[in-house]
Amino acid sequence: MKPSLGRASLLGPGLALYALVIVVPSFALVARSVRLGRSETGSPWLTSNQWSLLGESVQLAASSAGLAVLLSLPAAYVVGRIGRVSRTPVVGALLLAPLLLPPMIYAFGWQWVGLPVFAGGSLCRWIWASWCWSVPALLIGSGWARAGRDAYAAAVLDAGPAVAFFRAVLPMLARHALIAALILFVLFLNEYSVPHACMLTVLATELLALAANSTRSADVLVPSMPVLAVTAVASGLVYWLWRGRGWAQTDSDDLSGRASGSVTLVVLAIAVGLATTITPLVLLVREAGSWAAMAEAWRTYHTELGQSIGVALGAGLVAVVMGVMLGVAGRWRGAILVLTLLFGALPAALVGEAVLVAYQPVGLIYNHWPLLVIGYAARFGWIGLLTAWLAGATVGTDTVAQARTDGAGESSILLRLAYVPNLPLLLCGVAVVAAFSLADVAVSSLLQVPSIAPISLKLIEKFHRFEDGMLVALSLWLVAGAIPAVVLSWAALRVRGRMSEAVAAGRRQVYIASDETS
Repeated sequence: MKPSLGRASLLGPGLALYALVIVVPSFALVARSVRLGRSETGSPWLTSNQWSLLGESVQLAASSAGLAVLLSLPAAYVVGRIGRVSRTPVVGALLLAPLLLPPMIYAFGWQWVGLPVFAGGSLCRWIWASWCWSVPALLIGSGWARAGRDAYAAAVLDAGPAVAFFRAVLPMLARHALIAALILFVLFLNEYSVPHACMLTVLATELLALAANSTRSADVLVPSMPVLAVTAVASGLVYWLWRGRGWAQTDSDDLSGRASGSVTLVVLAIAVGLATTITPLVLLVREAGSWAAMAEAWRTYHTELGQSIGVALGAGLVAVVMGVMLGVAGRWRGAILVLTLLFGALPAALVGEAVLVAYQPVGLIYNHWPLLVIGYAARFGWIGLLTAWLAGATVGTDTVAQARTDGAGESSILLRLAYVPNLPLLLCGVAVVAAFSLADVAVSSLLQVPSIAPISLKLIEKFHRFEDGMLVALSLWLVAGAIPAVVLSWAALRVRGRMSEAVAAGRRQVYIASDETS
């Protein structure tokens, strides 16, 4: 197959899928907003209350992202010491586990503590940070695997391992920490379920109410423009920082693990995991009451659980497959990722409104499960694109250069050297998108599909009705549903580690044969 033909066979379907998920809803929303205008007769811009909610949302998202980065540092040290999480798949699976649990699980668990500090804004910050601290841990730790090894080894000679990490390594990884914080900031800025569970009113709450009660899309679009501006600046900064220095991985296996390690930071990483993830789950189990409540929840809502998981997995597949296909877009790949992030980071109410407007005339999609798949993929598609991009960046620069010298095209390089060996990473991306989709409330409430009742809406319903027994039982079923995903992540990373070892062994044999020939 010619390289140009192989590239077209991926890029064509990828662009079609991208248009279906991102482009068509965007144009439909703008066209409807321009055609109908706003229904309000008052101020054409944000009201004073909306400006206040925007400020509260920005402050809440920024402080939560900062807290998540701080919590991630001990785990980032562990990841950097390992070098690649596929070398220790148990660590990789445990780092993915918090992301695979819907954030409402954390909210319901921590609310049983009853302490004043676990209420309102403090509780919201803690839940968001507990949910997503593994994201900066992976980014900062992976950055250390590519840089800072010599600086750490030298600093350990004059100070302890923990001091060397904070003094010599972290300053070199400030860009990675900032990228992680910006990604979480964009995610938190428009997240609805956690503030709602914490009894907070943020701009996302206001926009969801507007989308549910107004027939004019502009009523939601106009108040969302400042959020879009903030998201655009954050996304542009992430893209600029990402391109600021090469992220492609070299073929070297020299890891910082050769220097002495810090037991203190390892213990702190374990303590953070126990405090943020295990504690709310233990509290939920304690309040479950009995196995009878679990059995009753299964008898009553097993259909909703199955449908929700199926639709969420469908959205994860669409997001990652779209990223894989668009990986051959070359220089346009970064721009496509930023545009996808901009659309997905819009207030969830606006994303749902856009998908609803776009596919209302399409009978095969409207009022059927594909509408929810498109809605979730539109909001979280940037995760799929980012996963595919990270998979492409794992190919060593020497390997890519050799493949190009041998005449391989970009599509062959990506498929054979990036995507196939990194299938575990892509599967993890599917699981993360599915978990985020399971937790979504805003898009689910707007895209009312008669045949499907998303489990996230059932949880909110039980929360409003103070049906604590059924609320806890359903939450524990979602936890049980995440366990197979964690086990799959462990197995996938284990396979990835074995493949990496086989490739490294083959490379060493080639080098030995080359030396003997010389």
